[in-house]
Amino acid sequence: MDIFVTVMMVAMLLLVVIVGAAIFVQQSGSLRELRDKLQSVQDEAKKRKNPDTLRRERVATLDPLLLLETQLIDRDPPVLSDEEMALISGSRERIMAICQELKGVQDWIGAPYDLEWVEYLERLPRLKSLYLSADLGQDGTPPVT
Repeated sequence: MDIFVTVMMVAMLLLVVIVGAAIFVQQSGSLRELRDKLQSVQDEAKKRKNPDTLRRERVATLDPLLLLETQLIDRDPPVLSDEEMALISGSRERIMAICQELKGVQDWIGAPYDLEWVEYLERLPRLKSLYLSADLGQDGTPPVT
């Protein structure tokens, strides 16, 4: 009878150890999954830019356009050069992307602080007229702004 009790005690102890190990493995897996999800959320947050950084980048993108507007007023050229068209097109794309990023992070304030590309273009009348006439002259269709 003593041997039977000893075997039962060892079996119970072994069962407790096995159950404990199974619970430990399960919890470790759950914690690992949770850690991976948290890491992916943190990585995603790092990819998104700070709204203030986006606004500073937008201003830096607009500065060359403002300079170009003053040069166009001074020179009064009949058409834009290829470099000027490339500058405007690149700035347009970047400003539109920044607007989408600001809306994506739900930090879009709206006028007068956050403006769309069309609203910025309205503030540059000489550049707008030359840009739209150049776009219209290339393929004969109205430009998409």
